[in-house]
Amino acid sequence: MTTFKPYRLALQVFQSRRLRRDYDDLAVIPQYEPVGEFFFTEMYGPRDFSDRDAGARRLNHIIQMLPGVHLNDVEEVLDLLELTNVLDDSLTALMLELEIGIDFDEAAYEYAYRVADNYDARLYQLNLVNNCMHNVFRLSRSHLLGIGLHRSRMLAALAGIEAAHAFLVKGYDALRDVSDINHFATTVRLRELERLNRIYNR
Repeated sequence: MTTFKPYRLALQVFQSRRLRRDYDDLAVIPQYEPVGEFFFTEMYGPRDFSDRDAGARRLNHIIQMLPGVHLNDVEEVLDLLELTNVLDDSLTALMLELEIGIDFDEAAYEYAYRVADNYDARLYQLNLVNNCMHNVFRLSRSHLLGIGLHRSRMLAALAGIEAAHAFLVKGYDALRDVSDINHFATTVRLRELERLNRIYNR
């Protein structure tokens, strides 16, 4: 019998592959390649993010020391991480309850997605993704912020939030050389909204 943890990993693998497939056209645009990789691996990658997420809400130890950044600047990012975990945990539990095999296909995944009946939460998640992309892009314009992030790695390690800090650094670095995030963010939002509405017959 499949248990929760390996099934949760199977769900992450499926979702990461789905995103890579659906956004391969964006990922091949040179300025968006690092953003796509961050999106596919650091946001929805197939691995255990528990260390990162456990330290995320304690990032104020670092944030208050960075030039031009306040905790509310990354609040939506933290909300997105929490919501994504809740939704993925819930979907994993539901798919197990429905006795959908661990080798599920897209049809089975979308069936469970619809049965979960959380359209509003998914729409909120999508809006958070869009807001976070624009907000982190804005922050990535600051060269001083980049210096502060990279120089605070040791402090983050001492504070026990190294994984959460590394997530911020990777996000900053992924967006540093992007000249315009609008095409990437708008494409993601429209495609995901179309997919969400298709699954829920809206």
